[in-house]
Amino acid sequence: EACEIAAGASGKAGGFMAKNWHRAPTASLAALSFNLHEQLSNEHGGEKRWGYRKVTTLQLDVNHNSRKSKTIPGVVWVDGATHSEEIGTTSSTAQVTPDQFTKAIAELAQEAGVKITIASVDGLEFDETGIRPTTVIATDDNGQQVKLEATDVVFSAGPWTSSLAKKLLGSKAGAALDIEPSPCSTSVIFRPSIPLTPHALFTELHLRSGITTSPEFYPRPDGTLYICGDHSDPLRQRPFTQKATDATPSEFAIKNHMERLELVGSGLKDAEIVKAQACFRPESRRNRPIIGQLSTGGLEGVWIASGHSVWGICNGPGTGKVMAELLLDGEASSADIRGLKP
Repeated sequence: EACEIAAGASGKAGGFMAKNWHRAPTASLAALSFNLHEQLSNEHGGEKRWGYRKVTTLQLDVNHNSRKSKTIPGVVWVDGATHSEEIGTTSSTAQVTPDQFTKAIAELAQEAGVKITIASVDGLEFDETGIRPTTVIATDDNGQQVKLEATDVVFSAGPWTSSLAKKLLGSKAGAALDIEPSPCSTSVIFRPSIPLTPHALFTELHLRSGITTSPEFYPRPDGTLYICGDHSDPLRQRPFTQKATDATPSEFAIKNHMERLELVGSGLKDAEIVKAQACFRPESRRNRPIIGQLSTGGLEGVWIASGHSVWGICNGPGTGKVMAELLLDGEASSADIRGLKP
C-alpha cells in the first residue's frame, strides 16, 4: 500500500452491496461475495466493527417542478418523492462502512500473520528465465528501499493498476492496460438532526434548472448519511492523482449535495457536514473486472484482480477468495469467473 490502508475508494466508497444485480460475468462472484460479507460479519462482529447490516433499497423520483410529493411508509425522513419503488430487500441488499471494513479486514489479516508494508513499488526482479518474479522492490515514506521476496505477484492497485503494470512489466503488461481510472468522485457524509432508517436510496432528481441528476443516499448505523453521485460536477474530469491521498473533494459537488439533501427530505436541511472526500475508482475497458493470470510474453506467477468499478467493496471478499484458490489450487472453485479471465 502506497499511502495508508483504505486511502482511496476502498475507504471512501458508499459501501452498498447487492446480491443479484449483476450481469452474467460477475453474477456468481457477486453472490459468493455477498454471502461472504454476512459470514465475515457473523464471525468477527461486523455489525459493531464496520457497520454491516442488511437494508431495504428504494428507487425515488423527485421532481422539483411538481407539487405532488409524498411520504413513504416506514421511511419518515423522506418526504420529497413523487414516485418510489422497492428495488432491493434485506435478502438481496446490504451495506458496510468501507473505511472501517477495509481496516478491520487488514487487522484480521495481520493477526493471521500477514505483513503489510506501506511503500510505493518501484520494480520487479525476475529469475534467470525472466518470466517469474522473485523480488518486489519498493520505497517507503522515509525514502528507504524495501525488498520483498515473492513467488507470485498480484496487480490489484485500484485505478493505478494499469500505470503500475506498465511501469513494472512494460510490453508484457497485457490485460492490465485495460484498467483505467474513473472520473474523480466527491462524496459527503452528513449528520442529520433526525433519525434515519436503514433504507438505501437511488434517486432521479429533476431540478428546476432542467438538470436531471442521480445522487445516491446511504444512511449508516451511526446516524450519518453518505451521499455520492453528482454527475453534474465539472471537476469530475480533473487530472488523475499519483497518490490516493492527493484527491481532494470538489466544492461544487459539496454545494450540490447540500442542496439536494433537502429535496429528498425537508428534515435534512440542517444536517451538518461530517466529512467531504474524493476518490478515483478502477474502471475496466471490458466493462467487467479482470481476474486471473497475466501470461503475456510467457510470464508466470503474475496475476491481476482489478477493475471492479462501483462494486469493489461488494465483490472484494469474493475476489480475495477466488484469487486465493487460483494461487494455491490452480483454479477457482467457489465462483464461476471464466468470463473475467485476462
